[in-house]
This record gives sequence, structure tokens and C-alpha cells, in this order.
Amino acid sequence: MDEKLISKKDLLNLEQISYGTLYRWKRQGLIPENWFIHKATDIGQATFFPEEKILARIDRIKELKNELSVDQMQELFSANVESFKIPMKDFKELEMVGKMSLTAFTAVFPEKDLLDFNDVFGMYVVDNLMKQSGIYLEDAKQVLRLLLRYLSAEETKDYQLLLLRKLGVPMTVLVRGDEGILLEDNTEVIACANLGEFEEALKDQLIA
Repeated sequence: MDEKLISKKDLLNLEQISYGTLYRWKRQGLIPENWFIHKATDIGQATFFPEEKILARIDRIKELKNELSVDQMQELFSANVESFKIPMKDFKELEMVGKMSLTAFTAVFPEKDLLDFNDVFGMYVVDNLMKQSGIYLEDAKQVLRLLLRYLSAEETKDYQLLLLRKLGVPMTVLVRGDEGILLEDNTEVIACANLGEFEEALKDQLIA
């Protein structure tokens, strides 16, 4: 998921905020640590940010800072993932995912009428994989089964999800962090997703 980046210098000039303010918001947990991207440039090391996300977040902080406490903003920007609940019928009305993703989920979990964050996250990942990689309905079901089984037991989403196919047989694998994986011959990577990045993108949509 390639994103347009903005340099720290350009960000401070554009938003008319100071270096100290930016890093205070970082310490307070209002701006995620992983949005601070350090890259080598012609003049040395520089800090960049995902442009769309950081601009939206700073504008939101400016809007709310006189109305909410830091603790309240932290709770808001966390998207309340632990307590998040939404009825399936209400989620459908949001149109956050396509019909095929909803079909895959209801086929795997037909009795689930009240969704939590992980349910929505699973559908969000599947929906993006369908759009980006053209995975099929049966592939989506397999991804959902693995994701929901894993998400119920793990606190972190620092994983890469790989959808593989060998001799026509699909396989779904989770790889922790940036660890590499060695594949057998004739194994094709059908789709790949950074779960941490998808989590941040979904949270941004939920608090927009």
C-alpha cells in the first residue's frame, strides 16, 4: 500500500505548528509512532509522514484540543477497539466493504449479528485483497477463518498475511513483523497484506 509522504519540514510549515508541538502530540499518543518514517536523503537523515493520514490527524487534533482532554482524544484516536461493537445491519448501511466481503463473512459466521472490531477488521482486509489482488470468494473465506482465529488470541497485528497457492491449492500464512519466508517451488503468492497498516487505515475510517 504505497502512500504519498510529506517531510517534517513541509508538514510544520503547512500546518503552522512547532517541532515541540508535533513531538508533544507524539509523546501523548495522539500521533502513532509508526507514522514517523526515517529515511536517508541527499542531506542526511530526515523524517517523513504518510501525508493524508498526518494532515487529517493534525486537523482533527486542532479541532478537538479545546473541547476534549488529552485522555479523551487518546481514547477517540484509538477507535475504542476493545469496546467497539456494531450490529451487522448497521454495519451494512455504512457501506465500508463490498457485498462479496459481507457474503464471505456471513458464510463463515452465519450466526454473528453483533460485530466487534476484529470482525470488521477481517472484512476490511478481505475487501481490500479482493480489490487489489482479485482473490476469490473461497480464498476470502479462508482468510477470514485464519484472521478471526488468530485475532481472538493475539494482541498485536504486527504480521504480514500471505495468501499462497501451490498446485491449485490455496494456503493462508501469517508471518510476524518483517521476517522473511522461504517458499517451495511452484508456490505462488496470490495476495499480501500488512495487518498493522490495515489496522491504522481502518481506525482512521472509523474516527473520520
